[in-house]
Amino acid sequence: MRADRLVSLALLLQARGRMSAHALAGELEVSVRTIYRDISALNAAGIPVMAEPGPGGGCRLIEGYRFPLRGLSADEAEALLLLGVTGVFAELGLTDALAAAHRKVSTSAGEAPTAPLVHLDMPRWFHGTEPVPHLRTLAEAVRLGRRLLLGYRRDDGSKETTREVGPLGLVNKAGTWYLIAIRPAAPEHQARDNGDPAVFRVGRVTSARLLGAGVVRPDGFDLAAYWDRWSAAFVTSRPQVEVRVRATATALRIFPYVFGDAGTRAAEAAGPADADGLREVVLNFEEERVAAHRLAGFGGEVAVISPGAVRTELIATARELLARYAGTGTGTGTGTGTA
Repeated sequence: MRADRLVSLALLLQARGRMSAHALAGELEVSVRTIYRDISALNAAGIPVMAEPGPGGGCRLIEGYRFPLRGLSADEAEALLLLGVTGVFAELGLTDALAAAHRKVSTSAGEAPTAPLVHLDMPRWFHGTEPVPHLRTLAEAVRLGRRLLLGYRRDDGSKETTREVGPLGLVNKAGTWYLIAIRPAAPEHQARDNGDPAVFRVGRVTSARLLGAGVVRPDGFDLAAYWDRWSAAFVTSRPQVEVRVRATATALRIFPYVFGDAGTRAAEAAGPADADGLREVVLNFEEERVAAHRLAGFGGEVAVISPGAVRTELIATARELLARYAGTGTGTGTGTGTA
């Protein structure tokens, strides 16, 4: 946008002093003619820029003039300079805006724009990025404080539903986007935001349309605090089966790759090694069959202590595997005896 470019031009001249029109054009990726037009616009706005022709000339602010970049402390400016443009900003459609802000802060600080020193790569290893085609519409609704008509499908495969919501904010959890929005308490109250905040996974949004009505935010609503409370409640509300196992050192090293952060915590909390070098570990699963299927891949590296239902499931799984591959030798048959 031209207004953004004019600010960047003034800040460049303030930070670097005299610059040629060609240098400014290269920095701002415009033509020399555009630079001269922008200088005229700055002068008309009361920002005194001199354009001096000939050798030793160039463009500069008049002596003693300072173009203020207000609202940022030195620490805040440094924090912005450290960060690169991540995929999160790209998904929100803010790549250009953040890059422009980075340029403004760096030039205001009297330095040439430098490569970012910190890069945020938030998704965990071995987890794909889920498509979020409607994220920008949701972000616009949050920014403008407008209600949304959402098409949404639940994770249980149930039929898609359409609902009107009042968006309050967006959260990116390890690369996965969530919308926090007010859901009306009942259909007859669709015009009012009188329900409790709810969490919607953005990847399950099938359609999104901005509505004309605004959002009335709950008094004192704090997005980060709400997310912390909701996350804690979500974790504790999930059904859990506590499984005690004896694991080898090899299994403990593999736990983080198979079970993620929970596996890391479990391995760190493992008991002392016994005479066989095995350490007792507590793992949590949604149900016994899930536990058996996930532990089966460890083979003899893990021995289940309790509950007995998981041991029973593991035995059944082992028998199924033996039956499936019986008679196949070292080939890749399907249990029919064909190598």
